[in-house]
Amino acid sequence: MKKSLRTLSFPFLIFIFLLSLCPTSQAQIRGKALYEKLTKESRKLVKFEGLSRITWTPDGMAYYLFEEESFKRIDPISGKKSSLFDDAGIIAAYNTITSKKVEKLPFRRFTYIDKGKKIRFMVGSKTYVYTLATGHILSYVPEKDIRGVRGRVYSEVFSPDFKYRAFIRNYNLFIQDIEGKETALTTNGHKDLRNGFPDWVYPEELSQYEAFWWSPDSKKIAYMQFDESPVGIYPIVHDVSPAPELEMQRYPKAGTNNPIINFFIVDIKTKKTVRIETGMETNVYLFRGHWTNDGKEFTYQRMNRLQNVIELFAADPKTGKARQIMKDEDKCYVEADFDLRFLKDNKHFIWTSEKSGWNQIYLYDLQGNLVKQLTKAKVPVRRILGVDEKNGWIYFTRAENRGLESYAYRVKLDGTGFMKLTKGVGSHSVSLSPGGKFFTDSFSSFDTPRRVTLHHADGKLIRELGNTVISKEFKDLKLIKPEHFLFKSADGKYDLDGMLFKPAHFDKNKKYPMIMSVYGGPGAKRIYNRFNLNSGSQTFAQLGFIVVSIDHRGISGRGKAFQNLMYLNLGQIELEDHVAAAKFIGKRPYVDENRVGIYGHSYGGYMTCIALLKAPDVFHVGVAGAPVTDWRNYDTIYTERYMRRPQDNPDGYEKGSCMNYAKDLKGHLALHHGAVDDNVHPGNTIQLVEALLKHNKTFDMMMYPEQRHGIRFQRYGNARREYFIKHLKPEIIE
Repeated sequence: MKKSLRTLSFPFLIFIFLLSLCPTSQAQIRGKALYEKLTKESRKLVKFEGLSRITWTPDGMAYYLFEEESFKRIDPISGKKSSLFDDAGIIAAYNTITSKKVEKLPFRRFTYIDKGKKIRFMVGSKTYVYTLATGHILSYVPEKDIRGVRGRVYSEVFSPDFKYRAFIRNYNLFIQDIEGKETALTTNGHKDLRNGFPDWVYPEELSQYEAFWWSPDSKKIAYMQFDESPVGIYPIVHDVSPAPELEMQRYPKAGTNNPIINFFIVDIKTKKTVRIETGMETNVYLFRGHWTNDGKEFTYQRMNRLQNVIELFAADPKTGKARQIMKDEDKCYVEADFDLRFLKDNKHFIWTSEKSGWNQIYLYDLQGNLVKQLTKAKVPVRRILGVDEKNGWIYFTRAENRGLESYAYRVKLDGTGFMKLTKGVGSHSVSLSPGGKFFTDSFSSFDTPRRVTLHHADGKLIRELGNTVISKEFKDLKLIKPEHFLFKSADGKYDLDGMLFKPAHFDKNKKYPMIMSVYGGPGAKRIYNRFNLNSGSQTFAQLGFIVVSIDHRGISGRGKAFQNLMYLNLGQIELEDHVAAAKFIGKRPYVDENRVGIYGHSYGGYMTCIALLKAPDVFHVGVAGAPVTDWRNYDTIYTERYMRRPQDNPDGYEKGSCMNYAKDLKGHLALHHGAVDDNVHPGNTIQLVEALLKHNKTFDMMMYPEQRHGIRFQRYGNARREYFIKHLKPEIIE
């Protein structure tokens, strides 16, 4: 050995010495520096290359993309590219109608309309419609879009024959023909009597965004009318200037009056209006209008106030007389997010239901007779991807393994030919092409970064479209793979899933504070078999925390009986399960069970508050964003679905109210709320603040001017991080 050392050259020894003076290699970045690196550079360190999604042509025989100032058509099988359009023809037509002299396509976004015969695009304030076969082009100034709940944009809607545009202005329904002639189909609308334009609660809780529908023959329009006059008003104050503005929001709180809904059908030529029969009872939910494919009937759904019975009706558009097609019910509540699809044979429809205890697919005729139950396994169907009537297939996804995984399947409309289409244990997000000849599969798992592949309808792989590329720089950081774990529910009856993140500098001989990221509520599943090595929780953990998320009793993916466990007691059993998880992880030698934090937003903000107040010996620090602090403050549809009305379930509402436990606060609680939140009103936080002050409790609070339910200020995230560092005192590596 001594001889070997003597033979080393002097220049080589100098090199070794200089190397020792270099900064620590990148793989050794830890603590705060690693947190900052992951925060700022995550998209550079872990990239998705290729196509993450594709846009199909209307016939589903090709997809397209924009490159080199032109749209390219790609053959799904060969991958061969060709021009999607006759660019020269479009450019010439555009220059003729505008008197301009552009040399390239004047748009990068467009929409196929009229079954792919035309394209629609915008340039400046004008909309252009170009007919692909003839080269004819027309332009018009579109009606101004309206923004609704959560920024939803409501735009004009073309008639099926593309001779008219329908739109809402000042809560009335209008049409305009190609020549620009405008006709008002309703004239009695105002803010509290909305024709064809939804209120706040229906879009938010029933996904009822559309409120008018063209008939297939373009001769009639069916529309919803929302009578808001019975609904209570919540005042929202915009007071960032010396002259504050008052926004009076119609908001139906649990147990109070809902809007009164009516359906009408108006003839666009005669303006004759027919009211659809919906029954004498107005204290119901009427929603999801839909024409049958032949236009002979207009269908809608009716749900009782308790939301445990739902009915499908079909009405004669000439007389308004309605008939019940079918009824579905549950002993607790019916989830209104099921699929309804009318088949082109004008004789049958597809319906999903949880009546067996598991969401399954059923085929009915239009008289309401069950033809066939198409799926029967004791796992729930997630959603229907599409129906290929020509070849007799229905495509769908379903949840498996406690909802941890999802896969795509198909089955014949006669119930035969059941077939699994996706491979690989994990989570598959599948999109079916128009016509059902191809599908894309976005797949990832705990061990596999996301990749997107293209397949034939039978599942046969065509090729990979894109994948996640993990840089060497990221690999060299040597992050610790998140741990998927199982624990027992608080009642000891169920296995529940959780994920745990450790800092890269983890030392099993040290003690770390634990933080739980929480949402909560019925159906709110959080743990999936997906790749999460580069997640936000992973980043947060680098500051010296053990970060944990869990599933609780009542989540989706495990059948209706499992979800019903939360019925009438929001905030109770999910808190019990979070306590059970905190104690389960707290037994590990490297976790300090005396330094436990929790945070969340919206329902997660509620769970944070209730955890600090009802389990103060388990949770010591909490940061709550936009919390519901008493379910009597929240809207009718969501709250009553799971809790019934306050007058029906007073004990459940009392047990779920944060104010009743304000006296028990021991730890550090920070409340954050948008000052003009129109979803979870600021009054929720104000009421809790008052209760805490009555008991002389110390807490922290921050309001965010002009912020709705989503708080956009960076300070929100920074304040949460700083609060946990201050009060949980992790050992941060600088």
